[in-house]
Amino acid sequence: MGQVSTIAIYGGSFDPPTLGHLMVVTHLLLNDPSVDLVYIPPCFQQQGKKLLDFEHRMTMCQKQFKHLPRTRVIPIEQELGGESLTVRLVQELARREPDANFKFVMGADLLESCHRWEGWDEIERLAPPLVIGRAGISPRGPSDPTPISPVVSSTIVKEALARGAYHEAGRYLSVPVLQHIEHHQLYLKDENV
Repeated sequence: MGQVSTIAIYGGSFDPPTLGHLMVVTHLLLNDPSVDLVYIPPCFQQQGKKLLDFEHRMTMCQKQFKHLPRTRVIPIEQELGGESLTVRLVQELARREPDANFKFVMGADLLESCHRWEGWDEIERLAPPLVIGRAGISPRGPSDPTPISPVVSSTIVKEALARGAYHEAGRYLSVPVLQHIEHHQLYLKDENV
């Protein structure tokens, strides 16, 4: 009988994937010996939020994380379709891989609101949270995780891209992601509207 794997689930809109996302995954791989594998499932749709097409976000994630070991970008949210819900994602992964131990990766900034998420008790049961400290989040006590994830505003990145300020946006993006954005002219505002 093989060893049971522990899989960290690091989801998000990845619109676009930034160096902050890369730092979180790298931190997990280097500093958490309990994590055997990291799954990166870009969300398909997010309530009240207009996202770049899933295919582009998926491709950018593949380019961003392809050189990291023990990391898989997975299209499970597209397969599930509709609005992405963490509880549905966790339930489906647990169904597909019943022998795996899952951990749900979340930023410390979400600790205040996660108990209001749909199915939070089920998420905690199937994939106990693995909390990543974020810069700019006030510590709530000595047990708070050390900040390792910088605050990188996707809004600021997208505003720079909308102006065609690739050099400015490139401070927050890996070269392969920035090249994909430039090649496909993503996030540019239509000047004719």
